[in-house]
Amino acid sequence: MAEWALETTDQEIDEALERARTQGEFPRIVEATYHSQPDLDLFVLKISDGRRLVIPREYIQPLAGATPEQAAEFTTAPLGSHVWWPKLDDGLHISGLLEHRYGNSQWMARLERRDVAA
Repeated sequence: MAEWALETTDQEIDEALERARTQGEFPRIVEATYHSQPDLDLFVLKISDGRRLVIPREYIQPLAGATPEQAAEFTTAPLGSHVWWPKLDDGLHISGLLEHRYGNSQWMARLERRDVAA
């Protein structure tokens, strides 16, 4: 078996640090909650710029066919770039969520036909 080593240059480290510093300029998820009740099944995402996104679970493609218990088991990325459902191995990025995109183009077309998508 061949041995290998990963070498990172000082310049690559400096560039990565600069990217991390500028991350604060972009909106990110700072808090996410899931509410599951008989007539209320939705996610509330608090965004770093003060906005709140309220998204019914049925609009979210990664949760199609998921149980409320599966929907409740999610995480957000450390920098708030996305919400992820580990057991479903799927998630959504903040850029799409802010544009009210909750799935791929076919999924969104289905929502538009139901008059629920922006």
